[in-house]
Amino acid sequence: ASVVAVEPARAELPPHVYQQARDTAGTVVTLRVQSVRRLPPGETQGACSLTGIVTGVDRGMAQQGQPVVIAVPCISPAWQPMPGPFPGYRHDVLGRTENVRVYMTGGVLARRGLDILD
Repeated sequence: ASVVAVEPARAELPPHVYQQARDTAGTVVTLRVQSVRRLPPGETQGACSLTGIVTGVDRGMAQQGQPVVIAVPCISPAWQPMPGPFPGYRHDVLGRTENVRVYMTGGVLARRGLDILD
């Protein structure tokens, strides 16, 4: 008989976990989005790269006009919703976005640490 390992389902985290990640983020900045490197064709989930220029600093040492590149968890419109942790932001929506607020620590985006402002 074959043995099948069953991994416990990874559930969505409670809202306070995301809020705590935002509250403890070392850098909180507003960016004017310059470009978004989307997922490769055929992929439904992965990392996108968002490049923006700092237009506002709420917290941290960033400077106005400074370019910032961050990895953002992304999904495509073809991604199928399923139970589990937050899958990411729609790359097609990010590609049309003009301004975002990001919550980062050490240059890494906090969990659910991106707000679309337009």
